[in-house]
Amino acid sequence: MGPIYFREIFKEKIWGGQNLGRLLGKKLPAGKKIGESWELSDFGQDLSVVAEGEFAGVDLPSLLAEHSRQITGCEGVSQFGLLFKFLDAVETLSVQVHPRKHEAWYILEARPGAKLYLGLKEGVDRRHFEAAVAEGTVEQCLAEIEPQPGQCYYLPAGLTHALGADLVVAEIQTSEQITYRVYDWQRGRPIQVRLSLETINFQARAGQTSPPAQQPGQLQRLVDSDYFSIERGVWPSDATIEIAAGQMQVWMVLEGKAHCRYQDTTVQFERGQTVLLPACWGGEIQIDEQMCVLITKPGVRLEA
Repeated sequence: MGPIYFREIFKEKIWGGQNLGRLLGKKLPAGKKIGESWELSDFGQDLSVVAEGEFAGVDLPSLLAEHSRQITGCEGVSQFGLLFKFLDAVETLSVQVHPRKHEAWYILEARPGAKLYLGLKEGVDRRHFEAAVAEGTVEQCLAEIEPQPGQCYYLPAGLTHALGADLVVAEIQTSEQITYRVYDWQRGRPIQVRLSLETINFQARAGQTSPPAQQPGQLQRLVDSDYFSIERGVWPSDATIEIAAGQMQVWMVLEGKAHCRYQDTTVQFERGQTVLLPACWGGEIQIDEQMCVLITKPGVRLEA
């Protein structure tokens, strides 16, 4: 079993746009507000399907059922545990909180003035926040950040958060989709006040990594959590990357292209693709154009 590429699942959202085509080469449906491209998922009915190769047409749960050890390195793994997406926020998303989901945002594009809303300002406790919800002044309680491309933010469960307008991000998260909408900027959609208040960790803070300028050939650690780790790799044209078998990893290709040989086939790595490298596979990846990738590996809580 060699590297595997899956078909995208596009999600139309009221806050979405067409920037994933421009930035990542996605072939988006014309005229649709595409807010999310689900790259690798076994959540609910949104099952990633292998795009090509020996397992073309097979969905991820079926692949795990038959090849758990080859893919993950462990027998009997029935759930993938992670969900990979690209998000295009043309408008601001609702403020949300998750009871069990842990996620990371890597900033691909941030136009001037774009904001992230991550956690609550110092001194805001449940009493203050509950009053703000009743008065419609939640925005005044939110901690704001003006992110820059290349920054990465880790959002633990219980943290209130929202993507602001004019941002494009890569999102890696645990496959837990319970979401409570705290605030929706007066757009009239339902909010879950009681459940949100029970879920919010009022002391939670986001982790932030702002990597220094990176030289081709380097790996830089962006996230190191119990659930997953993320590194950013940058390699020059004509470089050769040696991949050792033993641990599953997922590559989200942000720039450039590469290829590898597996048996009698050539697997391509291209901008905008998300590729699963199964634990059983080891080999060489040849860089064809200078490449930037996010490399995710499961953490101890998922591997267990």
